[in-house]
Amino acid sequence: MSAAPLFSFPLKVLTAATSLLGLGLLVGFVMSGRWEVERSASLAAPPAAVFPWVDDPRRWDEWAPLGDIQATFSGPARGAGAVRSWDDPEVGDGVFTIVSAVPDQKVAYRVEVQEGKMITEGTLSLSAEGSGTRVTWRERGDFGHNPLLGYIARTMDRTQGAQMEGALKRLSEKVAASR
Repeated sequence: MSAAPLFSFPLKVLTAATSLLGLGLLVGFVMSGRWEVERSASLAAPPAAVFPWVDDPRRWDEWAPLGDIQATFSGPARGAGAVRSWDDPEVGDGVFTIVSAVPDQKVAYRVEVQEGKMITEGTLSLSAEGSGTRVTWRERGDFGHNPLLGYIARTMDRTQGAQMEGALKRLSEKVAASR
């Protein structure tokens, strides 16, 4: 009796699995790592009451926390140039910088993680809506041509979007409680 039939099935399974893994990596290399997420919420306060919560990196911890990460702050306390940075053994290093701020209208920021290997750019736009404010939060980034991160980019609307929705809810609660 030949040994070939004994090994042919496991060899076929191994060949198929290797081929699928290779195909998956190839597709991952071709996929764009770019992602963009947008969420919005209506807050029961005018833009002037909301703006101080979004142009001050120290206040972001109250409504968009990063967990138990110890942060340092530099630059001005608020507005363009205000910086929050961290270096955490589990999360890694990162820098959040407010790039521009138009009072009661818009804040633009940039987040660099892992020494700039991953960059997120975001905006929080405030527009009057009756006696309240419509807050529109947009973020976008690019993971590059990493075979695994290309797949993760496809999930960002769901995962990052859920975090943004939770943060907007907390922002609404904080603004309401401060009035």
